[in-house]
Amino acid sequence: MKRFFFALLRSTRVISVIAWLNRKRVPILCYHSVTDGAEAVQPDPHKQHIPLHLFLQHLDYLKKKHNVVSLPEFQKARRERRALPDYSVVLTFDDGFEDFYKVVAPHLGRRKLPATVFVITDRAGDSFVSNGESFLSWAEIRELASSGIDIGSHTCSHPYLPDLSVLDITKELSESQAAIRSQLGQAQVSLSYPYGQVSESISRLAKSIGYSCAIASDAGPNDQSANLYELSRTVIASDDDIATFSARVSGLTWWISRGRRLFRSETDVSWEPSFSRRYGSTAAQSYFDS
Repeated sequence: MKRFFFALLRSTRVISVIAWLNRKRVPILCYHSVTDGAEAVQPDPHKQHIPLHLFLQHLDYLKKKHNVVSLPEFQKARRERRALPDYSVVLTFDDGFEDFYKVVAPHLGRRKLPATVFVITDRAGDSFVSNGESFLSWAEIRELASSGIDIGSHTCSHPYLPDLSVLDITKELSESQAAIRSQLGQAQVSLSYPYGQVSESISRLAKSIGYSCAIASDAGPNDQSANLYELSRTVIASDDDIATFSARVSGLTWWISRGRRLFRSETDVSWEPSFSRRYGSTAAQSYFDS
């Protein structure tokens, strides 16, 4: 149903109109894992393991329709109060899965597309494997950085930050940043909050620790007034075909989710809390509503 709906909107150019209306806003696309196997990863309850053939369709769409800029360039433009070209978009990858090195990076390199990888620093440099998921080593991270990939922090251990004490939040943010700077000699480090969850006090802390920017929950493309320490991401699902992907990039899925939330009672979203621990409440609605 979702695919049919967005295919119809794409064929009637509704998505193109929405993209034009949002052309000055910048979506920060959030991927997780890209797999090159013939079979989809199962189980995949959070829709984070996208098959390579779909991911390449996404990249080709972006090359044709959008201006892909790096996260550092996005920040620089914001701080200089300089507008980016219309239809600009930023590519990011959360968690630092090893398949970024093996599967994603070669295709980005061929297309000359910039990207940021947010790594969970405690999972780098050892053999941490959870549910068959392997993560980038520091050697791979250093190689990616030397090739031009931007490396950011996804904290030390990927906790749900609002549940922690100020001391523990400070440790998660500062030690992860220090590890990246030590391993890479990288002065500027950006942050992606685990599960996209943040509070005003946490965003202030991230700024005081010295992060260059921080990305929070799924709230559509970013306009010029967006807080650099509460930037919005657009989470991409593993089953997003081109029509659905174009709807996400245009900002349409966020508009739909926001509109539906205005008319939905709390009892209608009883499924949301457990999912929001993984991606944030707005992202949860983006997955299931669109």
